Formats: sequence, C-alpha cells, structure tokens
Amino acid sequence: MTKGERIGLVVGLVCGAPFLTVGLLLIVNNLDASPPHSYLRFLIGGNVIHDAIVAPIALLVGWLVIARFPPSTRAPLRAALFTSAVVIAIAWPGLRQYGRMRTPTNSTVQPLNYARSVGVALAIVWVIAGVWSALALRRARQVPGGGAT
Repeated sequence: MTKGERIGLVVGLVCGAPFLTVGLLLIVNNLDASPPHSYLRFLIGGNVIHDAIVAPIALLVGWLVIARFPPSTRAPLRAALFTSAVVIAIAWPGLRQYGRMRTPTNSTVQPLNYARSVGVALAIVWVIAGVWSALALRRARQVPGGGAT
C-alpha cells in the first residue's frame, strides 16, 4: 500500500467512522420500530441491486456517452451524469410518493410537485454542463495541438 493510499484510508476512516457509529446507534435505539431483519434485507438487497443492476447500467451509459464526445467535454459530461444520478437517487422516494402512499388522506404529506422540481434541478445541471462543455471546446480549439483535458 502506497503512502497516498494509506492517507486516503485514514481520511476515509476518520470521516466515515462517525457516520457509521451514528447509524448503528440509531438502528440499535430503534429496534422497536423496525425488526432487525428489515435492516439486513435493506443492506443486502441494496448491495445486490447496486452490483447487479445499477453499476452495470452506469458503466454502460458512461461508456456509450463519454466515448462519443471530444476529450475536452468528457469532464463536464461525467459531472452532469453523476450529478443527475445523485439527484434522481435522492428524489426517488418523493417522485414515487412513498409518503403519500402511507397516508393518502393527509394532504400535508408530500404537498409539492416533486417531478417538476427534479426536472428543474436536472435542467440546471445540464445547462451548467453545456456551458462548461462549450467553454472547454473553445479553449481546446485555441490551444495548439487540441488541448485534450
């Protein structure tokens, strides 16, 4: 293990250990609300779904999209694809209206238009990526030798 890898490991442990501790304490303190097997099903199922479905799709989309664009625009595209995936993952419960399904008669549960909000957020992400790509293409054309970044 190189020095950089060791530093990365230590930083990851220092940053991640408090979150892991809080999560485990919350699970232990709330065992009366949800049985332990539901946590295991969530953790194991989430890993299986990620490794079998999400990761291969992400690799395929990344490969198909990124390979077709000039090198100078790949960083903005990667950033926009990653940000879009994170926005959709975070917004998924709201988009699916899981809260409203649990209490359909309570109009204060999920009162907003989440689809529109997610659409606006994704539009902003892709506009920024488009401007970034245009600037990167312009800079690459001005640099002798193509300026691939």
